[in-house]
Amino acid sequence: MTTARGFFPPLALFWAAGLLAVSPALASTSPEPGARRNHLAAEASPYLQMHVYNPVDWYPWGPEALERARREDKPIFLSVGYSTCYWCHVMERQVFSDPAIAKQMNDSFVNIKVDREERPDIDTVYMQATHILTGSGGWPNSLFLTPDGIPFFAGTYFPPADAPGRPGFPSVLSGIAASWKNDRAEVVARAQRVAATLERNFASSGAPQSSFDPGLLLASGAAGLARRYDPSHGGFSRRTKFPSPYQLELLLAAYRQGSSPRALDMLTKTLDEMALGGINDQLGGGFHRYSTEPTWSVPHFEKMLYDNAQLLPLYARAYRETKNPLYAQVARTIGTWMLRDMAHPLGGFYSALDAEVDAVEGASYVWTSEQLRAVLGQELTDALLSVYELVPVPGEESPAAGALRVRLPVEPAVEHWKAKDVAALLDGFAGSRGALLAVRDERKQPLRDEKVLAGWNGLAIRGLVDAGVALEEPRYVAAAARAARYVQTFLRDADGRLARSHVVGLAREEAVLDDYAFVADGLLALHDATGEPRWLASARALADRMLAEFEGPPGVGFYLSVASSGTDALFVRPRVLRDNVTPSGNTVAVRVLLALASQTGDARYAEAAERTLAALAPILERSPEFAGTAVTALATAPTKAAPLARKLSDAPRRAALPSLPTGKDYVQAAVERIGESRHRARVRVEITRGWHVNANPASLAFLIPTRVELVGPSGMAGPEPRLLSVVYPRGAEYRPRFSPQPLSVYEGDLGIDVELPEPLSPDARLALTFQACDATTCLRPETLELEIP
Repeated sequence: MTTARGFFPPLALFWAAGLLAVSPALASTSPEPGARRNHLAAEASPYLQMHVYNPVDWYPWGPEALERARREDKPIFLSVGYSTCYWCHVMERQVFSDPAIAKQMNDSFVNIKVDREERPDIDTVYMQATHILTGSGGWPNSLFLTPDGIPFFAGTYFPPADAPGRPGFPSVLSGIAASWKNDRAEVVARAQRVAATLERNFASSGAPQSSFDPGLLLASGAAGLARRYDPSHGGFSRRTKFPSPYQLELLLAAYRQGSSPRALDMLTKTLDEMALGGINDQLGGGFHRYSTEPTWSVPHFEKMLYDNAQLLPLYARAYRETKNPLYAQVARTIGTWMLRDMAHPLGGFYSALDAEVDAVEGASYVWTSEQLRAVLGQELTDALLSVYELVPVPGEESPAAGALRVRLPVEPAVEHWKAKDVAALLDGFAGSRGALLAVRDERKQPLRDEKVLAGWNGLAIRGLVDAGVALEEPRYVAAAARAARYVQTFLRDADGRLARSHVVGLAREEAVLDDYAFVADGLLALHDATGEPRWLASARALADRMLAEFEGPPGVGFYLSVASSGTDALFVRPRVLRDNVTPSGNTVAVRVLLALASQTGDARYAEAAERTLAALAPILERSPEFAGTAVTALATAPTKAAPLARKLSDAPRRAALPSLPTGKDYVQAAVERIGESRHRARVRVEITRGWHVNANPASLAFLIPTRVELVGPSGMAGPEPRLLSVVYPRGAEYRPRFSPQPLSVYEGDLGIDVELPEPLSPDARLALTFQACDATTCLRPETLELEIP
């Protein structure tokens, strides 16, 4: 395996970018008056929009950037990140906003910025490349590529200036540019070695058959987890700790099946430690992304939908198996957070909450004891701090600021307060926690990434259904049904094809395997809980498309992305077999295919499940804990709907799932003649109060401008019927959350004057295209066809 260290000697000491310190005083970049926008202006991704006003001439991934690199024979600098990534923000402020560094980048490279959550295929390929080149990885992922997109050098966060033992980004840029100019043969040879390694990694490694004993797989997986288990604090690492829901689900299944004598102890110890730690937001509910140290006390403060969508059903099912009321309590706090803070008004779920506020990670979450006393008073604060403690958070401006967690051991507090159990003890402090949350909510809040991602919503649908059934909470199943309706309405086209992302009313990017597998999985859970046949039919249609477009030859399983031969196609087709922070599309596909085979009796699905298991065979044989979703699917027999689910299925469908609104509910229009003229007309538009449409021209390139066009079977004489002129009114200023500058919009009543051509066909009509939005929601673009009087 080759490494970056052997290529550029000055960079030999660069490593572990995510561990570097940064001043908390740095603030996010805001556009200067008259600042020039780069090529990201047409992108709707909140992450890409953060970089629109950088002096770097950023491009999105696509033919324009790649063709320019080939035409100008320039290497590509690729930066991959996401909107709630703390170190991505730091590099944006420190590096990409610096005009001198930007000039270096623009002079010597074609610069491409990618949102990893919108393009997991790009992220997967180039993160593997970074691991090959450096032995580690992280975000922002920073790579240098040949004009054909093949990586030859990589890192993560690069600082703006050299430091002892650590090169700054200007030095990196100079070294790469010099090597491209003077040592091209070595650069190309290195890139070819990386490409060959990636092709081997993504190639077939499966077994010819896939006959596995589920009990043995559970036992082997539990044994593998036991070898890495931390008996002091739970979890499977002695340093930073991630929740790893799929591995805990494997332990739960192993306990139920009697496959491991240690499964229950490892499971409950880990669930207890996580529940009581700072990684669990003790005031607002929901889990942060991971713990920065081994005791689960100090989190990395971003909150991801995918983590909580998996932890919600895990805690709910653990409660059903163990009857520990703490687990039901935690599950309900996760559900409350999802429905309160992450739900789109029309039913889907947003992606994530940022970790920082004003460049300080965790600023909205941490407390000092003085702040606690200011809210609660001395007596209640003393009582609270007999059960909870503040764990110092490194890097905070106030060294006394800390993350709130439950004190360990907790048993003395249970005895002191004469509580029945831990859950009852914590319930006794609900009033104090509520008072603190109310004050915390008045602080400046972290950015919310309002992308609605198909696959992550599939996880949320399944998680809500499973938790609703386990906890007998009908509102969770109802919320899952609303999310499913949202996905069907806004992320699926008339041909049944999914989009990856829906943001500001626009469906963006082609869906990947995970989207099809996760959404189908959620719909199957919803069908199992409600008995409604439409969810089964929709899941089956998605599975059929998944088989047609993503399955590879024997031994491969499913690729992550569809095959592509365009000029912006990746040089290798990625494939993911192992579960990670989210399950892999392949392991969830096993669960989907097994369920469909059981429910439909169609042998095609059983055969496809066998083929996928054959692709997973090397992992299942050596380390089944890294394919825990597939192992659990194999070990879990199909269950019939619980009494709660049957009760839900008997409820009136229309009451549970009202029709989603459309723009036509809020915008009406008609055409009137102006005076006696046959050639002049006015389109009268009435917009419901509280709603608006984008003005023409639209303020941002990705927004849909309101426009009037001439349409009809014959229109006017000539091949291209057009209006002679259209006069759009001036818009009003509107400030949405996602834009750093005001937008120009139309509100209330307005008129758009048009000049009609002559002669005009009797069947010609005017078409008004618009996108209706309110303060929280942008609906999909719509077109009204209007008769001309």
